[in-house]
Amino acid sequence: MRSRRKSVNKKTVFLSTAIAVALFVSLIITTFSKLNIDLLPDWGSIFNDTVLATQGIKAPDDPLTVHFIDVGQGDCILIKYESTNILIDSGEKGNGDTVTNYLDHQGIETLDYVIATHPHSDHIGSMPEVFEEFKVNNVLIPRLPHNNVASTKTYESFLSCISASGAKASYAAVGEGYVSGEMSFEILAPLTQYEELNNMSVVIRLDFGETSFLFTGDAQNESENAMLKSGANLDVDVLKSGHHGSRYSSSTQFLQAVSPELTVISCGESNSYGHPHEETLKRLENLSSEVLRTDLAGTIVLGSDGKALSITCEKN
Repeated sequence: MRSRRKSVNKKTVFLSTAIAVALFVSLIITTFSKLNIDLLPDWGSIFNDTVLATQGIKAPDDPLTVHFIDVGQGDCILIKYESTNILIDSGEKGNGDTVTNYLDHQGIETLDYVIATHPHSDHIGSMPEVFEEFKVNNVLIPRLPHNNVASTKTYESFLSCISASGAKASYAAVGEGYVSGEMSFEILAPLTQYEELNNMSVVIRLDFGETSFLFTGDAQNESENAMLKSGANLDVDVLKSGHHGSRYSSSTQFLQAVSPELTVISCGESNSYGHPHEETLKRLENLSSEVLRTDLAGTIVLGSDGKALSITCEKN
């Protein structure tokens, strides 16, 4: 005789399973609640954390954006305004892929200006990759002292790139201004010849509407003092701290004249120089300037609509 299997109602099985799962989850939650442990974050928290973690991928939707690209211990800044693209420095050698990939992601095809603040490798080391991947129209460099022209292979390679690219190369002249629509930038330094190449850094003031920026390369106290004596308008909203936040830059007098609401420091995580130095951070704290650092925040992007600034950071 064949045994007959009872037919099982699928709805009954599903309901029983659901009840069992609910009881099990309830038991776990009750147990963890007694231990005062949060079992899981709510979905709102998960979503917000995701947005924060990925917000650095997309730049602010503003007419002007300034990108402080995280290249470790070095400087690399992209300025985008309408169809105008400006690159200030390129970071140390070995950052070529980081820089070119970032520019690609931003839709860059042509760089209207490449500004090499000074010939140190942590500022121009990855220029060959930039010139290889993108069309460059104009290059601005400092006029170096005849007795102190950099003779490193890195600098020679950079000069070769300029020559091969067909870009127009010019020495940065103090007082010279450049205008694109409602955005303009002016060269403020170097005002004289220095033996210290850091002080030969090209310093640029950029204005867009009511917002303003100061990019100082590695300019140190000597160059800062010269700018103070020149009577140049140094008062801006955003300062790119000189020489990665070194104690030899961002003097009290200079910071008082600049009075930045926000200061960005580009430096490498746990770098061997100890940048930024505590003295500099203390001076900025005394001035109530908010500080953002690439070693902590990753790539930092500032947007401007001409009146207000928005901030986006790669890391929370």
